Amino acid sequence: MSTARQKRKPVFDPSALDDDLDDLWPARPADTAAPQAAPAAEPIAKAPATPPASERPSTAGPPPAAPQHTRDSEAARPSQTPTPRPANGAPSDQPRHLATVTAAPGSLRKRTRPPEVLLSSEVYDELYRVQIAEKKVRRGLARTMGTIVLDAIEAHAPRLATTWTTERYAVGEGQLFERPSSNAVPRRRRHATAPRTVVLSGVTAANGQRLDNLVQAWGAGTRSALVEQALRYEFGLLPA
Repeated sequence: MSTARQKRKPVFDPSALDDDLDDLWPARPADTAAPQAAPAAEPIAKAPATPPASERPSTAGPPPAAPQHTRDSEAARPSQTPTPRPANGAPSDQPRHLATVTAAPGSLRKRTRPPEVLLSSEVYDELYRVQIAEKKVRRGLARTMGTIVLDAIEAHAPRLATTWTTERYAVGEGQLFERPSSNAVPRRRRHATAPRTVVLSGVTAANGQRLDNLVQAWGAGTRSALVEQALRYEFGLLPA
């Protein structure tokens, strides 16, 4: 039967360092040894009662004056409006007044296109020849086609006034049916060749209206018939 082993003493003894650990800790400051007592709170003074609005003293005063340096800078600032100068370069004391520009009444009028007519090739060729001849002789003073037409109507006005009103029909020699005995241009006509459109340049809107009034007064039927008849009288292009 074995004998019990004797319990050995441990190599490290924790209690041996108790005194040494206390010496190794740093010393505690004296001011932190005991906490200081908090100062006693002062009593809050009671706010005075607000007096009524009628008893309050007036606190409104004059507005504060601008600082001296601000007034000096504003006085030294140049004016935004440029000073007008006369022709000699010296500044003028009187302000400049801009003239008001108004549009002329004539520029506001609506531009109208000159009237147009249909002419037979025979009459158109003669009208064109007369105009080119005037341009070669008179250059800048040559009449326009519209002016030539108006001059022809004025020159043969008495004859044109009775051309369609005195028109009669008669049966010619060797014919079976009656035909117009006058040389008036028919109110409604057919052209053997294509007619030419002519713009009556130089004829104003007022003269164009007068021309249409003459068509009604003289019984020409159309403006083209009246213009062609006047040019035939002018150029001597009457049928045989």
